[in-house]
Amino acid sequence: MKSVLFSVTLLLSAFLSVDAFSSTIHGTTVRKTALFSTTEEKTDAAPKPTTENQQPKYGNELALPDTYVRCGRCATSFALTDDDLGEGKGRRVECSVCGHSWFQSRDRLFNLNEGRELVPLPQFELDRITKNIEKGRDPDFTGDTKFFVGNLDFEVREADLWELFGEVGDVGEVSLVTGPDGRSRGFAFVTMMEQEVTDKCLELDSTEVKGRAINVKLPN
Repeated sequence: MKSVLFSVTLLLSAFLSVDAFSSTIHGTTVRKTALFSTTEEKTDAAPKPTTENQQPKYGNELALPDTYVRCGRCATSFALTDDDLGEGKGRRVECSVCGHSWFQSRDRLFNLNEGRELVPLPQFELDRITKNIEKGRDPDFTGDTKFFVGNLDFEVREADLWELFGEVGDVGEVSLVTGPDGRSRGFAFVTMMEQEVTDKCLELDSTEVKGRAINVKLPN
């Protein structure tokens, strides 16, 4: 079977434009990948006719549900409902990103809290997980070399920093600090996957991004 792959993220401000939203996640193309295995928990109840799996339609033909599951190995999330788990206590599922599998019971579904939504998993996140697996690292590893990036224009998005730092090495994580209103506070933290690129990252100090010379330094 196929499924739609999603990550959980903070809900963006209702005033943010569609174009700006798309730029923060490197586009909104939904990827479809295998999630389910075919094993269901058996019960004594009489078998019921198999119904069509609706899970691949979430975010396309069907509205996204407010429930989801998360892989315990790489932290990738998948839109999923109680109905997708069949007629038994649950079913075994497999993460299409890292290959981890687990038995998912219906009483262990996550509910989206207020102010959160499901959005397509960015390609750079998928690339990070894939590289970690290839190099024998924990799939959820985001690096151990962090940088403070300041003097950012308020229009700078995480994707802009991901692209800039990606020119010197593999980026593990970008966190743009925002205020209660969801607007940027003008600084961010960038984590690189490998320490060997530390000097090259520091050389990005004074690079102009959207009209401002940014500050790049190691955190205090």
